[in-house]
Amino acid sequence: MPKRSLNKKSMNKRAFKPRRAFSVPVREETIKVLAEPVKSESDKKLYRSIRLQNGMTALLISDPSLPPPEEHSSSEEESASASSSSDSTDSTFTSTSSGCRTSRRQPEFDEEKTAACALCVGAGSYSDPPALQGLAHFVEHMVFMGSSKYPKENEFDAFITKKGGSDNAVTDCEQTTFHFEIEEKYLLRAMDMFSQCFVDPLMLKGAMQRERESIDSEFAIFAPSDSNRMEQLLSSLFPEGHPSRMFSWGNLKSLRDDVADDDKLYEAAHEFRDRHYSAHRMTLAVQARLSLDILQRYVVDTFGQIPSNDLPPKDFSPYAFTPEQITSEFSSIYYVKPISDTTQVHLTWCIRSLIPEYQSKPHQYVSYLLGHEGRGSLLSYLRKNVWALEIDTGTPESGKDYTSMYSLFSINIALTDDGLDHIDEVLEAVFSYINMLRHVGPSERIYNEIKMIMDTDFRFSEESEPADYVGALAENMHLFPPEHFITGDELFYKYDPKGITEVLASMKPEKVNIMILSNKYSTPIEYDAVEKWFGTEYHREDIPDKWLDRWAKVEPYKCFHLPDENVYITNNFDLIPPAEPYVHEARELGVDLMSSSAKDVYKKVAAKTEHKQVIFKEGDTTAIVSNFRLDQPNLLRKNDFVELWYKPDFKFRLPTTVLYFYFITPLSLRSAREACLLDLWTDVLEQKLKSAYNNYGQVLTSRCFLFQESVYPANMANLTHSFYVENRGLTLKIIGYSEHLHLLVDLLSREMRAATQGLSEAMFEAVREECARDYHNMLIDPHKLAKDVRMSVMVDPYVSPREQADVVRSITADKLRRFNDDFLDRLYMQVLIQGNISWQEAIRISETVLNNIKFEPLSRNELPEIKVRELPVGEKKLRIMSLDTTSTNSVVSNYYQCGVTTPQEDAVLQVLLTLMEEPVFDQLRTKEQLGYSVFTMVRDTFGVLGYSITVNTQVDKFSKVLAARSSPSDNSAPHHVRSPSSVAHVDSRIEAFLRKFGRDCRRLAERALAEARRALLQLKHTADYDLEEEASLAIERAYDLPPNCREKLAGDRLWGISLQQTFIGGLHLSGYHRSTHLMFHPLARLAIRSYNHAASTHPTTCPYTYPNIYPSFSRAEAIEKVKISDLRSWIGDHLPSGNKKLYKDVNTDPPPVHTKSLPWVHVRFGSHALPRLTPIRQAQCTSAYIPAVLYNITYCTYLIISQIVGHKDEKSNDVEPGTNKSHDITYLGPYEDADEDKDNFVLDVEEFKTNLPILPVPKVELIQC
Repeated sequence: MPKRSLNKKSMNKRAFKPRRAFSVPVREETIKVLAEPVKSESDKKLYRSIRLQNGMTALLISDPSLPPPEEHSSSEEESASASSSSDSTDSTFTSTSSGCRTSRRQPEFDEEKTAACALCVGAGSYSDPPALQGLAHFVEHMVFMGSSKYPKENEFDAFITKKGGSDNAVTDCEQTTFHFEIEEKYLLRAMDMFSQCFVDPLMLKGAMQRERESIDSEFAIFAPSDSNRMEQLLSSLFPEGHPSRMFSWGNLKSLRDDVADDDKLYEAAHEFRDRHYSAHRMTLAVQARLSLDILQRYVVDTFGQIPSNDLPPKDFSPYAFTPEQITSEFSSIYYVKPISDTTQVHLTWCIRSLIPEYQSKPHQYVSYLLGHEGRGSLLSYLRKNVWALEIDTGTPESGKDYTSMYSLFSINIALTDDGLDHIDEVLEAVFSYINMLRHVGPSERIYNEIKMIMDTDFRFSEESEPADYVGALAENMHLFPPEHFITGDELFYKYDPKGITEVLASMKPEKVNIMILSNKYSTPIEYDAVEKWFGTEYHREDIPDKWLDRWAKVEPYKCFHLPDENVYITNNFDLIPPAEPYVHEARELGVDLMSSSAKDVYKKVAAKTEHKQVIFKEGDTTAIVSNFRLDQPNLLRKNDFVELWYKPDFKFRLPTTVLYFYFITPLSLRSAREACLLDLWTDVLEQKLKSAYNNYGQVLTSRCFLFQESVYPANMANLTHSFYVENRGLTLKIIGYSEHLHLLVDLLSREMRAATQGLSEAMFEAVREECARDYHNMLIDPHKLAKDVRMSVMVDPYVSPREQADVVRSITADKLRRFNDDFLDRLYMQVLIQGNISWQEAIRISETVLNNIKFEPLSRNELPEIKVRELPVGEKKLRIMSLDTTSTNSVVSNYYQCGVTTPQEDAVLQVLLTLMEEPVFDQLRTKEQLGYSVFTMVRDTFGVLGYSITVNTQVDKFSKVLAARSSPSDNSAPHHVRSPSSVAHVDSRIEAFLRKFGRDCRRLAERALAEARRALLQLKHTADYDLEEEASLAIERAYDLPPNCREKLAGDRLWGISLQQTFIGGLHLSGYHRSTHLMFHPLARLAIRSYNHAASTHPTTCPYTYPNIYPSFSRAEAIEKVKISDLRSWIGDHLPSGNKKLYKDVNTDPPPVHTKSLPWVHVRFGSHALPRLTPIRQAQCTSAYIPAVLYNITYCTYLIISQIVGHKDEKSNDVEPGTNKSHDITYLGPYEDADEDKDNFVLDVEEFKTNLPILPVPKVELIQC
């Protein structure tokens, strides 16, 4: 693949020396070829399973599309190459007698694809020594901390990041999986570095001490999760000595406090790796656009070096499931105190291991019926009585639920308050339904229906992201034979009524574990026990004998029966040919609709000087497109009611279609009450669609009910829908097989107009309570609270979930019924229909929605408009306490506002953050251990550009350090100082990093810039992997508007607002980060930093036209044009270590009268901001007035959401039923132990916002038709 090549001359005309392509020594060994895996007929990839001489099993996956370009060596690559080997036996894997394909350059406009590789070790946390719990997780972290061949601690991670890739790892119970993805031409080097982590990792003692802190931070981030806490509590109920009792996470207690000394941990980690990280217990999957022979050579020459000890895995057979293992502690009721506001009941049975029964999957049959939501189902009965709203059943085929020793089968029910009061009747209904399944017995009709759905899904499965795909396959390779590596967890091979009967027989009342989570008990629960690791409070009781007797004898209720035949199952998979205008245009352009890449099509479309008018006509249906383009959706209809965008599927050629309907209304932003009504209306509609009764939620005495059509069968047949509220209205997204989509659209749009008909008071109150819980749970997440406060400062109008939480319980059912008409009577609808569907059908579908809802159009001045405030020059801080009083987690997120987005600014900032990503992680996370998750992010907020640096930490993480600094000689100093100063420490380190980064960038070499550009372009040009992704990126990829206009459209959510998944709440989150470390968790400290925008000009009108506003792929072109001088100029204007010459002439006098209209700022020397400026006359004065147009001082707003250890409110979640929780926040000033200026703190946000100007973001007019 890699060939020797010459790099072109750089911008400064210096010629680089030619570099050798990277290579590794050739290994000659005999490999065994295994059975080829069964694959889907839509899967064009080639597969080969092999076993190396060291015992490793590898799956090679060759993508048959065009090969990647050759690798261009850099000086860093040459150095690495030289260090690896200089022997003449090195292989560059060009065309040789082995049959390897010669690498060639990729055509200029081919789409990029990432290569991916995953390695799975057949050992996990169940192999931990009892005295060192969490050791497997710890070793997973340590193997990446340098190897003998690549000894730098962060070398592999840095290489992956610089080449536009990402890496991740996860420790499970019996497996540990590592994977990475990277630009294909760097695959060989990445595989060599990756494999060396298993050949000879260093695992140095110094790195261990730091990484142990990271393990503890990771645990602290996930500790507030109710599901994690409940899982650990359930694990503790297994018999003493059972592997499931292990604490798999690890923290400082298990890896430091419970260990005699660090030498013991060091020795244990190396012993664990030597024992378990053996090649014969490893599986590998690798995917790239390379031939199978080349991939095989890569694997042999890199992973063939991993040693094998030939030792058997740890023997878990003594712990294989037997009914005697179910202890009385397990078969009990546990009342568990939750962190979030929730009411749930979980029933769990421990049964035999189901892994050997993967061909029949009896548990999935039982789960399909217990979790059914249609007529005759368990949930239908519970909804009718308003006892439950949701149900989740089955065995998640991973983790502690699915092991070689046992399996766990669960039924999880989301209860209403009334359901909690009738918990005994809810549980009786569960066992009544189970008894019905026993009486009826296994049904081959139901099995065949499940099998048909799964077979169809697999037959037309879309391509997965390579990293996800190889990771899943590497894990499957431990469970299934080679021929079933791909299908083992997907398909049903045989009907096994005996296996189904045995699963149902295992679900006995006396063997069940019941956990109830709630804070709404009518009689308060006294929690008298605490789980060891998570600190979960709970109370245990024996299941009453009378309950057990009733459950064993209860007859099936008359309303319970097996599901009816599913009429939505697809039988017609015909592909719709493209309409003649598309065929004619493709012929004129000389492109192949089925094989040409998106970039190739764009290039030829863009070369046309004029785009003609096209008339679509069939019968009485006509559509006129005045600016027809082959490379993007075209506007078929535009009037006062609707605009319809349409694009047939040329690329994936599957019988599926994606539809987006965006219903725009001014009500969503008018007030908190109306925004809350829209949320409630959506939730009520979803409950009605899932309900099987006309008067849903109405408790009836009769056993006879009038059934209505339910959407659930369609969802089960993979015709899925989702409603979600957006800034300017409501989005409906539908995706599935094309044959019956029109039926689902008709059903959904009819039910929208009738959403509140038949709504009972009981069901309304249950939905309202669930909505209130959602608001509360959102606000106790500190990251979401941080975003809420930031958006409330910057965006106008903005409705805060804090306001919604305060008004939700005052809304009545009558108000919701009136809102139903207020909302639907006046709308504007935007529609995107893309996929295997004709243009005539697209028009008919849009007309169906119009006819069913029957709305009037909005006037032009009713269309909602969102504005963004300009943050002032200077430094301010907002600080609040987290609303979760049980967590020490903190999020320090410093946001820097840069001004109205332009293509050039956007490109420069994205290149800079690409350069920043690796060093910010290495410095703040790896070296300084500020927190487990550290990342940067570009933020485009409705056309206003900015960026952020975020660190997830704990409020008391640096308490000892700060206490020592504040009182170095006082032995009586407290163990913990006031904790928020720890967060101030994190902020100071972020600022220190930015100063150093700015200095480093000013010395940046052209080669390093070229590398960053290349990595960023790789991300921009990566191919879409499925139709849904292509549609969701339609705005960014097909239209690629100027970023300011793009955000306006994205803010409007053209085609459904969430098409671009990185737009969240109007905030553009298109940052680049390691998937390993992107965690959004709790004390959120938000720093908002702003720069002076006075020197820039803001156009009042958009200088572009639509749809060819800004050439497609032009952002990639803008990135290619970024030069060193652009970076230096941007740094001088925007970073703390910027161009200091701007600060030389400091005026110590007040501004002249005639210039007071100009933006001036009064600066006190010695304040938090000034050490960054270092003005020449600083020693001569104590304060000065400086014209804002002459400098760019960072303006910092810190929102610190923190928990102070010892100040927890233990009763904070014990709220009486029906009462309102307070979501008021108080803005705090500086802490005594931190060196902070009180003048920098904003204590009254409303007053602060009053004087902030609005940034003039250009508007976009849509004028295609």
